Amino acid sequence: MSARIVIDAMGGDNSPSAEVGGALRAAREIGVSVLLAGDERIIRNEIDRRGRAPAGVEIIPADGAIGMKDPPSAILKEKSGCSMAVAADAVRDGYADALVSAGNTGALFTVASLKVRRLPGIRRAALGAIVPLENPVLIVDSGANTDATPELLQLFAYMGSLYCSLVMGVEKPRVALINNGAESTKGTPLYSAAHSLLAADGRINFIGNAEGRDVPSGFCDVVVCDGFTGNILLKTIEGMGLFMNRSLKNIFHANALTLFAGLLTRSKTNALKKQVDHREHGGAPFLGLAKPVVKAHGSSDEKSIFTAIRQAKTFHESGLISKLGEEFTD
Repeated sequence: MSARIVIDAMGGDNSPSAEVGGALRAAREIGVSVLLAGDERIIRNEIDRRGRAPAGVEIIPADGAIGMKDPPSAILKEKSGCSMAVAADAVRDGYADALVSAGNTGALFTVASLKVRRLPGIRRAALGAIVPLENPVLIVDSGANTDATPELLQLFAYMGSLYCSLVMGVEKPRVALINNGAESTKGTPLYSAAHSLLAADGRINFIGNAEGRDVPSGFCDVVVCDGFTGNILLKTIEGMGLFMNRSLKNIFHANALTLFAGLLTRSKTNALKKQVDHREHGGAPFLGLAKPVVKAHGSSDEKSIFTAIRQAKTFHESGLISKLGEEFTD
């Protein structure tokens, strides 16, 4: 039976066009059933505009959307019938196997924690952002928990290592702790204590501390940190990617000679752009929940939504959640 992925069709900056387009492509190309939660009339019009829908596409009616500036608690009160909440209900009730949303991150974390719920024994879920580099790096946590304990960082490291192995296909992922120096004694008491716990944990391939400059260099496959630090690291790397693309464009469009040079190197520059394109991965998984939930970028286009759905399918089929469940209920 194909995976059933529910999409919050009204939550992103480009909704519902991006969600509908990405969902239809996923239904055609990767053999999933897609459930689009949102305004039925608007979604139907968007589907009809694109022609005949493939098999396995369904609309789940919902009332409005939670905005990016709304407080996360609004999804439990005045916006409890919005597209994101209805999508979470579908996963909670077993009607869908996984959820994808480009909406409000705080609201998604709230509704997923309370409706999809954490696995027994998991104290906190974490957001794992995949950074599109030459060797993609998973940052855990990248924004869900602004405070942490050494034990939570150890949990994030283990969950991130499993995700990197089972979903991203990396054999024996290298796990590093973000810090301001390579020495084990560096950093705050939180990071120093976390280093000791990770070094003693035989379940993960811990390689020590990573400084910020190490992350883009292929030093590790998983970076562990609190959500405050991880979000800053993620946004800095994304900003540098935008800066690089803008700089390359300015260089090659400076004059006729550089334009010709750009044509000669176009295949290489296009490969570089693809390498740092966040749309290749689509979104960030919440780790520690009872079912897969993937947070897509708020500015997601059709490609981003498609790859986020593909990621949710792989997550669902990976066996990671079962393995975590067995680990923490023993």
